[in-house]
Amino acid sequence: MGILAIEDALLEECKAALGNRVRTVDSLPGDWDDAMLTRLASFVPAVYVAFNGGERQASQGQLEARIDGRWSLIVVTGHASGQAARRRGDAVQAGAYELLAVLVPRLHGFTVTNEGTLTFVNIVNLYSGSIDSQGLAVYVATFSIPMSLGQPLDESALDDFETFAPQLDIPPHTPQLHAAWLAGNYAEGSPDARDEVQVRQP
Repeated sequence: MGILAIEDALLEECKAALGNRVRTVDSLPGDWDDAMLTRLASFVPAVYVAFNGGERQASQGQLEARIDGRWSLIVVTGHASGQAARRRGDAVQAGAYELLAVLVPRLHGFTVTNEGTLTFVNIVNLYSGSIDSQGLAVYVATFSIPMSLGQPLDESALDDFETFAPQLDIPPHTPQLHAAWLAGNYAEGSPDARDEVQVRQP
């Protein structure tokens, strides 16, 4: 599927491009919040890949669903010496500018096999008081890529889907049914005792 293939390809390309310049290259599942920032502060410098969705592309007679996919590379750096060091880095640790200078040219025009080619869109500085208080600098580089979400699924190829709702599928407990179940004598239960007990068994 397009989303999985592109995410895997971006992760591998970032790892190959950055080598030991960063501590972490991973995917990011959700929005920013203070708890996430606190966790990220332990793994800097880091790069995270995030799928942002995309607008539907008009298709001319094509059955497949297509979008203008948007992907973000989130560069996170930290340095005890302050914002300037987080952006610029030093002899010991890479700064955000260095990481962006490596990643953006490498990924602009990068082709994901059987999927499409990335186009660089923009870079946004996510500086805020909350991010600064965590000792971080965060920049987001966004790329676009035309994406296919595949052909419509043939419903006849799917197996029947069965549900089990305990509040509906398990009969209410009654002393008579319980006694019959313990004795193994289903006939002494309710008229449907055999079926009811079989539902209750593992």
